[in-house]
Amino acid sequence: MPTEAQIPGGIEFTNVTKRFVSPTGAVLTAIREVNLSVKPGEFCAVVGPTGCGKSTTLTLAAGLDRPSAGTVRVSGKPVEGITKGASFVFQTDALLPWKSVLANVALGATFRGLPKKQSYDMARNWLKTVGLSGFEDHYPHQLSGGMRKRVALAAALMNEPTLLLMDEPFSALDVQTRAIMSNELLAMWDKLKPTVLFVTHDLEEAIALADKVAVITAGPGTVKAVFEVDLPRPRGAVQEIRFQKRFLELYQQIWEALREEVSRAYSRVTAPGTGAAA
Repeated sequence: MPTEAQIPGGIEFTNVTKRFVSPTGAVLTAIREVNLSVKPGEFCAVVGPTGCGKSTTLTLAAGLDRPSAGTVRVSGKPVEGITKGASFVFQTDALLPWKSVLANVALGATFRGLPKKQSYDMARNWLKTVGLSGFEDHYPHQLSGGMRKRVALAAALMNEPTLLLMDEPFSALDVQTRAIMSNELLAMWDKLKPTVLFVTHDLEEAIALADKVAVITAGPGTVKAVFEVDLPRPRGAVQEIRFQKRFLELYQQIWEALREEVSRAYSRVTAPGTGAAA
């Protein structure tokens, strides 16, 4: 009988530390002794100040990098290569500009060896799901920012991942488009129920989307606290849930933990000799 961590998509960080060597030869610690567990099918948001190592957790879970110490497990197995069944949605557009929208969405299936016709038929269905029927032959530069994000989501979800890793995917969008994309993400997540690790600077976004929110300390980052989001699902429109009493209570609780870390990070970059804040 598999344990919960061994069910496809479960993530376990155990005392994970990641160090990098700078161009000058200095050793920089991005995250330190991170312990975090995400259940299969759970939506976990990660928040913290700039430079605390939030995105590093995603690259380690994806197998794009290795921890300097500790262990990262996905589906109960140590991550030793590219994580099988994972899809990654980046902050910036990761679409190939010389390929059509249809070809971009079909790319993952093509790499997996599916026949071209089957891959393209699946891609058309996913473009219909994200509301982009009729744009199959367009190229990324011909789309708005929100439309490009829809293409990226379709490409990520078409592979039916057990693990969906998202690095501030909506940060460059305007407020209205961001809300629309958040609603669409929840709807699609509800259909497939992949495990989600979602990095964001937006605390409201984190609470509106997630089952739980992990607060990371100012760098080198470690998990300061994890808050369960007990808002009922389906959540409905994220624009409306933010006015609920329980949402506001959760926001206050999590912000209390996050505010100190944001202040610490800001103090570091504005201290004499460190230059102006970014």
